[in-house]
Amino acid sequence: MKNLQAFLDHLAHERRLSSNTITAYRRDLEAFAAELQRIEITDPAKVNEHQVRALIARRHRQGLGPRSIQRLLSSIRSFYRYLMREGLAGGNPAAAVKAPKAPKKLPQTLDTDAVARLLDFEANTPLAIRDKAIMELFYSSGLRLSELAGLR
Repeated sequence: MKNLQAFLDHLAHERRLSSNTITAYRRDLEAFAAELQRIEITDPAKVNEHQVRALIARRHRQGLGPRSIQRLLSSIRSFYRYLMREGLAGGNPAAAVKAPKAPKKLPQTLDTDAVARLLDFEANTPLAIRDKAIMELFYSSGLRLSELAGLR
């Protein structure tokens, strides 16, 4: 795909992204390039929103998870922002495309017996007494960790 390497160089040198992030962008954009090749589009500037939606729907049917699809869309959007900035594309065909929502996972909780075992230690030093008090307050109050850490 035209301008892919220039975009990856931009990510590495101007935005200073990690090599893992650049590898993920490369993988996503190579999948996008393969889709463009499949539908015989050689110039990324000629892609429209319908074609991006078709790619996302196709990848979803193939079993790609919602988070992976979100990352794919993010990579495509970022690539087109770069192309627009460089004057190589007139618009971003992925801008209005929404990814499927990822299910939210609830945090796992400890049962009463597990908490009792966790708090069953001898607190005989000032630090141990403090730690036990923090753990009991954390469990019994329902505070978030950041709220607990902010207490004086």
